[in-house]
Amino acid sequence: MQSAIDLYDAIIIGGGPGGSTAGSALAQGGKKVLILERERFPRFHVGESLIPYGNDELRSIGVWEKLEAGGFMPKLGAEFVLGNSEAGVQIRFGRHLPQSYSRTFQVERARFDNLLLEHAGESGCEVWQEARVEAVAVSDHEVSVTCLREGKRHELRARWLLDASGREAVLGKHLELPKTDLGMPKKFATFAHYHGVKRNPPPDDGHIIIVRMDFGWFWLIPLDKEKTSVGLVQSLEHFRQSGLKPGECFEEVVASTPELQKRLGEAVRVNEFFHAQDFTFRYLNNAGPRWMLVGDAAGFIDPIFSSGVMLAVKSGHLAATEILRADRAGTSLSRGARRRYTRQVDKMSKVFLRMIKMFYSSNGFEVFLSPDPDENAEAAVYNLVAGNTDLTWKQHFGVWYFYLICFLQRKFAIAPRLNFAIKPKE
Repeated sequence: MQSAIDLYDAIIIGGGPGGSTAGSALAQGGKKVLILERERFPRFHVGESLIPYGNDELRSIGVWEKLEAGGFMPKLGAEFVLGNSEAGVQIRFGRHLPQSYSRTFQVERARFDNLLLEHAGESGCEVWQEARVEAVAVSDHEVSVTCLREGKRHELRARWLLDASGREAVLGKHLELPKTDLGMPKKFATFAHYHGVKRNPPPDDGHIIIVRMDFGWFWLIPLDKEKTSVGLVQSLEHFRQSGLKPGECFEEVVASTPELQKRLGEAVRVNEFFHAQDFTFRYLNNAGPRWMLVGDAAGFIDPIFSSGVMLAVKSGHLAATEILRADRAGTSLSRGARRRYTRQVDKMSKVFLRMIKMFYSSNGFEVFLSPDPDENAEAAVYNLVAGNTDLTWKQHFGVWYFYLICFLQRKFAIAPRLNFAIKPKE
């Protein structure tokens, strides 16, 4: 059965953080917005650690107070440590960042995403859940979407289309947009939730813990008083060479890694293992006359610095800003506006890409864990880890200096050399 054609100012594919942020901003700007979400919220999702420089957009759409009242775990910083426990560094955002960026939250995505989607509805968006997009069409003047909901096919039209469908990348695939793997090796991630993980003492008990090995790394994200998200990221090649199933490989690494044994030795897994693979990509063009790509639908790099949600909410807010500007002018997105949006999203991504490459480089990570860092370089690292992609000239100098030390570390032991291998337990 097919409905009559419904008209909207904007249709958004995907109700995750990017789609909900864009929808809230557009609806608050007076637009008639429809969000099409394939699943029924709340639902499980990975990517549970926020970073401070995404706070501004959450405040802008008026959802920050709900996060404050929502019982989410405060995140004041992060800790990076070797799997053999021989070296580590703890970052407390308040040491080098303004008060408004001194903290954020660890979030169980089922609750967090549901809160953002409900906020979009309260802001004026129409929200359809369990609505599967079957076809899209775009022109210089309007867009159309065909979706299936409750056994009924709907033909929808709008002046704007935002694709926030995550790595499903509905529009990018439909338009066959050119993309790149960013020169990164393919990854494989295995993750689950646990009770009883050993945490840092307060006030650092909300820190994300990153445990680095020579072949990959683990995340440990405290979600509430009991529950911790734990994940293993390794190269796809390393996983395949293990010859094990995802859960078996996960448990073998835990059993052989001293730092993980210290933290997970008494922990109990409370849900099934999930896994994802080959998730690094980036579309080279993020906007057309009447469409824009938001969040993971524009590209995803790597989860190491928890950039996914921040890039989603920032790009969603940027997309809404461009649409509201174009509507005030009564035009589609100009070539300049399309380039500007793609350039801004690309700029944010490249800041994290450079950090990610540093993390996977042994020499770079030795500098990152330096026990006696230069203060300017340390401040730059804090800003980068917190997600600041709009640096001052002084911060740019600190970043340049930090990466220069990483480069020189290849030949000169400016920071102590580290052993990344997992030592046998004694």
